[in-house]
Amino acid sequence: MRRRRGERHPPHLLCDEQGLFPEDFNSWEGEVVRAELGRSGTVAWYRNPSRASQDSLGIIYDDGGEPKIVRPDFVFLGQQGDGTFTADIVDPHGIQFGDAIPKLKGLAQYAERFGDQYRRIDAVAKIGDTFRVLDLKEAATRAAVLAATSIKALYEGAHASDYLV
Repeated sequence: MRRRRGERHPPHLLCDEQGLFPEDFNSWEGEVVRAELGRSGTVAWYRNPSRASQDSLGIIYDDGGEPKIVRPDFVFLGQQGDGTFTADIVDPHGIQFGDAIPKLKGLAQYAERFGDQYRRIDAVAKIGDTFRVLDLKEAATRAAVLAATSIKALYEGAHASDYLV
């Protein structure tokens, strides 16, 4: 995946004096950010730090009996018609990584436990030239994730849908 250096996107929660946030995205992380910023009602976004810190959302997952932590890439904030705010977790993650299934299972378990705190919890992957999404707020999708042995088959299957980009 090619990285794009120096892109600046509004309205990040931690922005510069111009209201922009510089980011170093791989090629399709930037596409996901642009797609999410294009959603009606999106008011801000946050790049979740990949390191342990007070300002990082970490989700425990099991990797062969060893507890580890996945840090979803993005949190997007939206405002609904009634003025209330919502939060969406959107995690683009490559399927080529050996820990892709354990991380996805951890995210599904988190969605089961804390999904009522979010409007959306989506896992996004690029399969060929198509972005696909798993809606982890859906019970049937979580069940499919927890039973999965092939990450590619999961994103190509009936529980995934095309992601807007």
